[in-house]
Amino acid sequence: MGFDCKKLAQVKAGLLCLGVNVDKETGKQLLKARPYFYDKGFVHAINANILGSNVCVSVAEQFSGVSPYHLKGSDGDFYLEFGAEERVPIRLFDDLPVTGTVIDKLARPHSDRVISLWPSLVCCYDSPGKKCKFCSIKPTEEQTVVAEEEVVEGLRALFKLTERYSINIGGGTYHNPDYMAEYLIRIIKGVRTFTDTPISVELAPPSELSLIGKLHEAGASSLIMNLEVADPELRKEICPGKSSISYEHYYEAYKEGVDKFGRGKISCVLIAGIQPKEDIVDECRKLTDIGVIPTIIPFKAMDDCQFRYKNNCRPEELIWISSRVGVLLKDKSLSPEMQEGCTKCGGCSLETNYYSLV
Repeated sequence: MGFDCKKLAQVKAGLLCLGVNVDKETGKQLLKARPYFYDKGFVHAINANILGSNVCVSVAEQFSGVSPYHLKGSDGDFYLEFGAEERVPIRLFDDLPVTGTVIDKLARPHSDRVISLWPSLVCCYDSPGKKCKFCSIKPTEEQTVVAEEEVVEGLRALFKLTERYSINIGGGTYHNPDYMAEYLIRIIKGVRTFTDTPISVELAPPSELSLIGKLHEAGASSLIMNLEVADPELRKEICPGKSSISYEHYYEAYKEGVDKFGRGKISCVLIAGIQPKEDIVDECRKLTDIGVIPTIIPFKAMDDCQFRYKNNCRPEELIWISSRVGVLLKDKSLSPEMQEGCTKCGGCSLETNYYSLV
C-alpha cells in the first residue's frame, strides 16, 4: 500500500501509542548503534524518521514487547514490519560527536536539527503522594541537578564540533518552579556567549511571572509549559503535587509568555488517553485562542510509572484529537513550525502531520 500523508499519520499514531517490538537479533544491532535506547523511560525511546516524519517510539517497556509494529535490522539499516506484509524504512538520527563532557550523557538527537537534554532528573513533586501518576522519571543517585557551568561548557564543546542543532532543555522541577526558571536562565545566558542557535525551554510555570520575561531576555526562543490534564479536579487526582499550581496560574503564565515571546512561541502538552478526549479539544480551543500551540502526547503505561497497569492511549483516539487540533491551529494561523525545539520537531505527537493535512 502506498503511503500518503494520512496513512503516514496513522502509522505514526500506532507507533506513538503502542511502541515497537524488537527481536533479539535486531536488539543486538540496536544496542551496537545506540546503547542508551534500552534504558527505560520516555527519555530513552527511539528517535527516528519514517518517510520524512520524525517519531519518538518506545522500545524498552513491557507494552513494546506486544506491539504489532516490529523493528528489523540488516547491515546497519532498520525498517518496520506491520500489518499485511507492510514494510517501511526507519532512519536513526546521527549520534552526537563525543565531547568528553557531561553533555555526552545528557544530550540526544531528537531529529536531524534538534537535540534534547534533561539536566534535572530530580523533581520536587517526586515524593509519596505527590508524583504525577504518568511520570516515569527516575532520579539520579546524586539527587541534584547538573551544575549549570558543566551544562554550558559541555554545549560549548559540542558546538565547536557541530553547529547544526537547536536546543531543547527539559527535565524535572528541582526545588520549585522559580528555582528551576532561574537555573535555566543561567544556562541560557552561558550558551548565548557562543551560539545564537534557537533554545526551547520546558518548565512548570514560575510563581513569579516576571521570570518568564527574564527567560526571554536571557535568550530563550520559546517556552513549553505543560498543563497535561485539562480538568482541574482530575488534575488533582493525577498530578497531586504539581496541581498545586492552579489552572488559573497556568493561563496567566501563558498570556505572559505570549506577551513576551509572541504568538506561536508558547506551547502546552496535554496527555491523551487518561482524560476525556472532548475535554482535550475544548482546552486546545482555549489555548489556540490566546496564541498557544497545544501538543497532544498519548499516555503510555511506562514500567516505572504509577499508571503502569492502565491501558495505553488508543491510536484512533490520538488521531481523533490530533485531527481536530490541526484544524484549530490552521484556523488561528498557528503553525508548529513557528516554534523551535520539541514543537517543531513533532516527533512525540501528530500536530505537525495533521496541520499539513488540513
